[in-house]
Amino acid sequence: MIYFTENDIDRLIEDDVPLGDITTYLLGLSDKKGKIELFARSAMTVCGVEEVVRMYKKVGLEIVSSLPSGTMLNEGDKLLEARGDAASIHTIWRSGGVLIEFASGIATRTRQLVKNAKAANPDVVVAGTRKHPPYLKKVALKALMAGGGIPHRTGISDTILMFREHLLFTGGYKNLVSLISKVKQQQKERKIVVEAHTYEEALLVAQAGADAIQIDKMPPEIFKETATAGRNICPEICMIAAGGINARNAADYARASADVLVTSWIYFAPPADIGVKILQA
Repeated sequence: MIYFTENDIDRLIEDDVPLGDITTYLLGLSDKKGKIELFARSAMTVCGVEEVVRMYKKVGLEIVSSLPSGTMLNEGDKLLEARGDAASIHTIWRSGGVLIEFASGIATRTRQLVKNAKAANPDVVVAGTRKHPPYLKKVALKALMAGGGIPHRTGISDTILMFREHLLFTGGYKNLVSLISKVKQQQKERKIVVEAHTYEEALLVAQAGADAIQIDKMPPEIFKETATAGRNICPEICMIAAGGINARNAADYARASADVLVTSWIYFAPPADIGVKILQA
């Protein structure tokens, strides 16, 4: 569960309405009653409804119905309905709809990738990188999870992942045995992941005692050979495919025996198409 604080919800509203809505004020829409309905214009996996419900309640609207994030919708399905003051409806109309569109786009694309990958290998896991748009981490991660994925790293504070760029300063792949041993002594409860780019580097990582090998931009057929060789050295090692993973090639990497597919492709989905109806109550 990704938790949005009250301040997060307030900021979503304030970003669009920093000093009130001058149009509804001049038109005198306060105290006129209306309702707002949001519906899917195409098939999608919806996300962000819970946060928009909280936004609606903040401006005094009454929620009539809503669907939870992760629900798969068909064209025309209603996902949210609320009633209340017409001025409040117009205040929250755009910002709420855009949040659901953005989040649902990511969730829908994630669902597509997960479906393709699991059709080839039911045990494979799809993980989203931390390469999401700036300042949108919570929305992006919630959408990822609503679509059936998991966070690969929520940030650099929560996992140990050694890149080639780190190893430039520690003696390279040939010094991994002593480096990993040192890190394990300092941080015994966490797994160690090391990135590799070639078959040879991956085998050095396996021999050094890493818990997982993250292989970047390796063709699926070579990945399969590398995964087999790595597991011959350490049967429990986790083999991660990363770099350029998308819906077109996810099944190829899943068939190549990847345990995890790491991708940022999901975060750059086009927004879902959400329709809005505003009516007099």
